[in-house]
Amino acid sequence: MKKNHRKIFNLIILSFFFFFCPLLVKAEGKATTGIKVNGKPYLGETFDVILYINDVSDTTNNDGLAAFGGYFYYDKEKLELVSYESLAPFSMRFVDPKMAGVATNYNYINGYQEIIKFTFRAKKLGSVVLDYPDDRQPDSLANPVYITGCQETLTITERPAPLTIDQTSIYVLTGSSKKLTASYNLEGTVAGVWSSENSNVARVDQNGNVTGVSPGVTKIIYQTSNGYRVECEATISNYLKGDVNRDGSVNIKDAMEIMYIVTGRKPLTEDVSIIGDLNDDKSVNIKDAMEIMYIVTGRK
Repeated sequence: MKKNHRKIFNLIILSFFFFFCPLLVKAEGKATTGIKVNGKPYLGETFDVILYINDVSDTTNNDGLAAFGGYFYYDKEKLELVSYESLAPFSMRFVDPKMAGVATNYNYINGYQEIIKFTFRAKKLGSVVLDYPDDRQPDSLANPVYITGCQETLTITERPAPLTIDQTSIYVLTGSSKKLTASYNLEGTVAGVWSSENSNVARVDQNGNVTGVSPGVTKIIYQTSNGYRVECEATISNYLKGDVNRDGSVNIKDAMEIMYIVTGRKPLTEDVSIIGDLNDDKSVNIKDAMEIMYIVTGRK
């Protein structure tokens, strides 16, 4: 009798396993997502962010993804949502931060598909995170699909000037050279030309190398073919910068010479006003004497 009871019990367990357990298993497909940014997030300007599906696999109906939804988060302190546009084959609605859309007329998603485009305006400098977390994405009741989340970090910056130069003033010894670099910051590439306002003072080649010819001051210019221009002031001298007493080296005696000038014990001559202005503030003062002391003591 006990053996019969055991057989009946085992039969019930096996029946539950084969007939009821499959009903408890949820068939799920999978869809991966991503974020694409069109344009640069410059302060005060607009740019587009597109949320897309990269691939869809193993959907219940084998036709693709029948619905899409979830939450899209962004930093409202740094970004202003200007507008959004549905790009999916079915209409998407966005009620910040929630979005949802359901397929109609069998317009399923079965491969790469851009879902929704957000247009943002950058309000504040710094990093900002765009987040579509997978733990907040609902499954479609009609077509259960696991949708992976995605995240993108952007940096809001100031728009750079169209053309920039790495140095706006240089000091070059007669017969020596220093290199300047100009950078074009707009899309594409354009030709440009280097020139010197006074080639008797300084020459410049088309690689930006400036060579001192004779003592004096002149401007080195770089101009692009579409009209942008940058300049650098080149000071050419026969003496090292800081070699106020012209003994061929920069030492404590030069700092003392500057202090004599600052205290009125010696006059400030035109050449010393150039040689002695170590910090390029257009004057010779106690700060220049300190600069020399930093050089002498190895701190600079």
